[in-house]
Amino acid sequence: MNEFLDWLSDPLAIVVIMLVLACGWAVRARRRGLALLIGIIGSVLYFLGITPGADLLLRPLEEAYPALLVPPSDEVIAIVVLTGGEGWGPRRPVTSDLSEASLARLVEGIRIWKLLGEDVRLVFVGGVGVPGRPAEAPLVAQAAMALGVPREMIMWESASRNTYENAIAVKKLFGERNFILVTSAFHMPRAMEVFRRLGMSPVPAPCGHEYRGTYIPYDYIPQSTNLRHAAHAIREYLALLWYRVRYR
Repeated sequence: MNEFLDWLSDPLAIVVIMLVLACGWAVRARRRGLALLIGIIGSVLYFLGITPGADLLLRPLEEAYPALLVPPSDEVIAIVVLTGGEGWGPRRPVTSDLSEASLARLVEGIRIWKLLGEDVRLVFVGGVGVPGRPAEAPLVAQAAMALGVPREMIMWESASRNTYENAIAVKKLFGERNFILVTSAFHMPRAMEVFRRLGMSPVPAPCGHEYRGTYIPYDYIPQSTNLRHAAHAIREYLALLWYRVRYR
């Protein structure tokens, strides 16, 4: 019963139900063109809203680089964590100042920092994502300190505003020296392509995986979460295309 209520309260499920009803009304009213249009819209929303549909888009991005589960064979100078948004607000714990993506990247950065023996620096890179909002890297750095990372092991850069500017900022810091790059799994292919175009070869450490790969009947019910995952993938494909056209 709880699962049914969860599904019924999801806005995407409500919209899909409304489209099904509208399509049925259009068929009964013999408005075939309208029924076809509603059916196409509903089918696209359904496909993007179920887990297998979102996964079909996510899989090529998230499986491009494996997770970093053991220390790299070569020595690294730093762990570079690209920020992924903020949610700052007054009178909140510092961990609530981060978006879901930034929090996942922070946790992965700390995990790798501990994996390497806590003797390399954590470097957070990312400025103002939305005009009028705070810079992201200082917020992530504050959260890292709140979670026990010593201040002397932390650096941050808060002027870069996108992946290309992130890469330029990191190259100014480390040149072509070896470092680990932490970002969301769906974002890693674009990040690696940009960093490599600028002459760097970071060790990829993707995190925050959204692709599931195995399914249960519940996964075929449309959910807004899947629509957000599909949006992440579509945005990455468009951004990859833009970078390749602009910087070829």
